[in-house]
Amino acid sequence: SMVNSVFIEPHPASTQEIADGDYMAPWIDTEECTECDECILINSNIFEYNADKKAIIKNPDGGPYRDLVKAAEKCTAEIIHPGLPRDRSEKDIEKWIKRAEKFN
Repeated sequence: SMVNSVFIEPHPASTQEIADGDYMAPWIDTEECTECDECILINSNIFEYNADKKAIIKNPDGGPYRDLVKAAEKCTAEIIHPGLPRDRSEKDIEKWIKRAEKFN
């Protein structure tokens, strides 16, 4: 669908932009979800299943940014994109942003 293709566009962000705290909302390629439960087990406030038992982001602010990154790393279908955090005060945030890079 058009909505998803908009998100898949590469997001050219210089390190300067990232340092300035650009926010990029997380997203999931929901159609490709394999119902592995990994994201739900990590944080069911952020992730939930829709009526088709496919993962969606219920609340991007439902937990720490690191939970989005951990879910992306655990996801067997590799369909979770953590985006960039709104809140940069979280502990070790730069480390988590770095780990998220390959999923965005």
